[in-house]
Amino acid sequence: MTAGLNRMILTGHLTRDPEIRFTKQEIPVARFTVAVNGIKRKDKDADVQFFNCVAWRGLANICGEYLKKGSLVAIEGKLQIKSYESKGLKKQATEIIVDNMMMLDKKFAKVAASSPADGVTEDDEIFA
Repeated sequence: MTAGLNRMILTGHLTRDPEIRFTKQEIPVARFTVAVNGIKRKDKDADVQFFNCVAWRGLANICGEYLKKGSLVAIEGKLQIKSYESKGLKKQATEIIVDNMMMLDKKFAKVAASSPADGVTEDDEIFA
């Protein structure tokens, strides 16, 4: 069986500041949501899609330091769907595991060009 392709590329604005947490092993994790506007149709508002994003390690630090609510970004990563149980109900969470992030706001262009980011992902549990 051959491996499939799971890549997401999107551009949009952050809906809030990234939330930074650390795993038990002190690995930084950044969580944020990106709003992507659809095409505006005649007599209708543009559809907006919201994507939950997760960045790890050095990339998480960069996201936490430089991204803010409203920041325009390009995100590349893989789609991940997690199943879990909450209060006896089975639920699913869909998120983008970020491999690459580019800040598209003009004021951050120099930072994006000069900051290395490792997009290595971890499956460690996050604690508050």
